[in-house]
Formats: sequence, structure tokens, C-alpha cells
Amino acid sequence: MRVLLIASKDDFFSSLEKVTGIGRYVRQTYESLSKYLEVEKFPIYDYSSVLSAFLTTVTASLSLRYRNFDIIHLLAPKPFIPLLKGNAKSVITVHDLFFLKYQESLSRLSRLYLLSIKKSDAVIAVSSKVKRDLIEMNYNKKIFVVNPFIDDKFFKEKKRNATEKKEDIIKIGYIGKIDSERKNVLRAIKAFKNLRENALFELWGNHSTSNKIMQEIIKEIKKDKRIRLMGPAPEEDLIKIYDSFDAFFLPSKEEGFGYPIVEAQSRGIPVIVFEDSDIPEEVCKYCLKINNDLNEIIDKISDINRNALISFAQKFNVNAYVKNLVNMYNEIIK
Repeated sequence: MRVLLIASKDDFFSSLEKVTGIGRYVRQTYESLSKYLEVEKFPIYDYSSVLSAFLTTVTASLSLRYRNFDIIHLLAPKPFIPLLKGNAKSVITVHDLFFLKYQESLSRLSRLYLLSIKKSDAVIAVSSKVKRDLIEMNYNKKIFVVNPFIDDKFFKEKKRNATEKKEDIIKIGYIGKIDSERKNVLRAIKAFKNLRENALFELWGNHSTSNKIMQEIIKEIKKDKRIRLMGPAPEEDLIKIYDSFDAFFLPSKEEGFGYPIVEAQSRGIPVIVFEDSDIPEEVCKYCLKINNDLNEIIDKISDINRNALISFAQKFNVNAYVKNLVNMYNEIIK
């Protein structure tokens, strides 16, 4: 079987510190899949307009011999429709459909990306939640759920020694975009404020001080010295940061998959979510759910079976992902 993988140039080639979660997904998919199948990659530039996206699609269709491939797989959320593809099957990994709901996720190319999804022969949804969203969008072709993976480093690096931690302080952490409507950090801060005094809440991630949501967050932080704005989480320190938490709080309204949940659990860290959040059930089995008050579950944190969290997270490894991906390819080309 011959497979052509398509993603942005940056996803394939940028330095690791500049790569997003999708970039890591793209690279490890290529590296791992190449061990089992004949795989080629086709990097596309980030488009500046609908016209440039269209021209790239046409140019690629003329220069690439799609009919020499069995599968044409768009890994990243970029608008791309393979033309003149012969018998090759086009597949798109859909990580989420947030651009249909949130202004912050909307771009001028969103409609073209939506068209790419609708024109595909099949879709890989990264979770049952994304599959449900696709069905609600009236996508009427094959939808396969193939859960992604987290980096093996989360399982290999040694866990911190418990004696390194101050036992009298409960540290709750968040890693992700801070000034996002969907990420819902302001609600998390308000939930934390009801917690007893011997607690800290560390917020790690990117933000813009000109953002209205961020301005509200800063106001709340100034009122409570227990809440700390830490800045971006360096890739090389990510595991160390997770290991410093007693619990990880993901307050998102919804997630396409929920990588931080699995990353935290791979380190034996309990994860807290809001009860009314829309997070895929396959990653939330062991999450602690609250309404608006962290006091509801804070005493349960120490009782969590951390080995069970680690075992659960190990299901989301790259080998399992590639096996499921190959099975899906075989199903599509039957």
C-alpha cells in the first residue's frame, strides 16, 4: 500500500520548539507509518488567501501522480482537495470543528477547509465527540474514530520523587491557551477562589494582554495571590511542570480529543473537568468532575489510584494508533 501524507511545511520541517500539537501528530504519524507502509510526504505552504489555496491544490494535482497512491491523507486542518486522483482514496483527519462555533477559531479559509472535509472519501475523527459533530454537520460518508497518541517521552521519563514536594500545599495546574473563550480559564479561576487557603493555581500558556478575556483574567489574578500566571510552558520542561502538580485542571467547554488530560494522567496526575464540559468520553473515564466548586473533590485527589491513571494513559500510544490507522486504510480501499 502506498500512502501520501499531506500537511503544512511547518508541521513537517519546523524546529521542535515551534511545532504545535498537530505538528507533533504529523511527524510521528509519518515516522511510525513509514515502518509498515510505503509513505511519502507532501508539504504545503500556509495559505494567505483562498486563491493561493486553490492554486496550490491545482498545482499539486498536476505535479503529483495521485493514481500511484492508494491513500491520500490530509493530516492537518488545511484546505486541500486532491483533483485527478484516479482510484486513490482521499482521507482527512479532523481534529475538531471549533471554527463552526467559536470566532477565535474562524479563519477566511475555514469554508474551504469545510469543503475539503465534505469532498473527502472518508474522515478520521480523533474522538467519538468529533464523530458526533461530523454527523451533526451531515457528513454522510465513512467516519472512522482513530484516537491519537501522546509522545513516548511521557511514559519513559522518571517520575519526580514525592519528597521534593511541599506536603502542606496543594498545587493545581493548567497548561494551554489562557485567553481562549473555549478554554474557559476565567471560570476555572472563579471555581478555585472558593478553595481553602493552602492551595496554588498555576496557569501556564500563551496569551495576549489586549484580549478582553485576558484582561478579565488579570483582574481576578490581582485579587488572589494564590493564582500565578507563569507564561508559556517550554517543551523541554513540560513533564517537569506536570509532575509539580497535585492535580491538573482542564476547564474547557469542549475538546476535540483532550491531549493534556492524557499527558497529565500518564504522569499519574488526577485531572479535574467541569461536569457540563463536552470532552470525549474515551479520555475522561478517570476525570474528577465538578460543577463550580473545587471543594467538591479536593479531598479525593489523594485517594486517586495513580497507577490506574498511568495504565489508562498508556492505551494512547503511537503503536496502537498506527495499527488502527493501517486497519482503517485497508477498510477504505476494499
